[in-house]
Amino acid sequence: MIPILYQDDSIVLVHKPAGMLVHRGMWAPKDEEFLLQLVRDQVGKTLYPVHRLDRPTSGLVLFALRSEMAHNLQLQWQRGGVQKTYHAIIRGWMPLSEGFHSEALDDPDSGILQDAQTRWKNLAQTTLPIPVSKFPEMRLSLMELEPITGRYHQLRRHFSRLKHPIIGDTTHGDRHHNHCFLEHLGMWRLMLCATRICFAHPETGVAMDFNDDPSRSIDRIWEQIIAGTQA
Repeated sequence: MIPILYQDDSIVLVHKPAGMLVHRGMWAPKDEEFLLQLVRDQVGKTLYPVHRLDRPTSGLVLFALRSEMAHNLQLQWQRGGVQKTYHAIIRGWMPLSEGFHSEALDDPDSGILQDAQTRWKNLAQTTLPIPVSKFPEMRLSLMELEPITGRYHQLRRHFSRLKHPIIGDTTHGDRHHNHCFLEHLGMWRLMLCATRICFAHPETGVAMDFNDDPSRSIDRIWEQIIAGTQA
């Protein structure tokens, strides 16, 4: 069962598990289950996708129950009216407690460079007594990330270029740290979760502000890591 956080006559908000597609992709196996299908079957109604998360990313995904509601929400996204917050575990320690990164990213389809902006806040740091690559120990940070723009793999690419890739990123990340997480912590996934979403209700205009259950977020994984270092 997919966790449903909110539902009314216009929208459904759910938690997407890591490793699941939001909707069927061109190259996905025909028998693979995807989020839209599973939530549609649970609520027994037609769903209209509004946005998506990459397959390896977990967290909040919003669907509309009517096409006009989907159109309204998509316009909010295009106009910057939707705020999304993510939590992530990255390699290393950021030099500042919070910051802003602006760096253009190329569109994968057109190759055109597009403005991309990300706010970040350092929530916590830790060191694991595990040698990795050229480092005698593993330094990690728990981050709060807010993409101001919505470019392809924006958060993953920005933090890779900042030399602090997100743990578990097999496309833009550090394979040494990824394999260390698997070998020593038994974890193999992208450490990125959409934890908060704010938007105007597409029918009433009321401000909506939702947070994911911390037990399903990267925060729980961080707690497990900290507990392991203190054991």
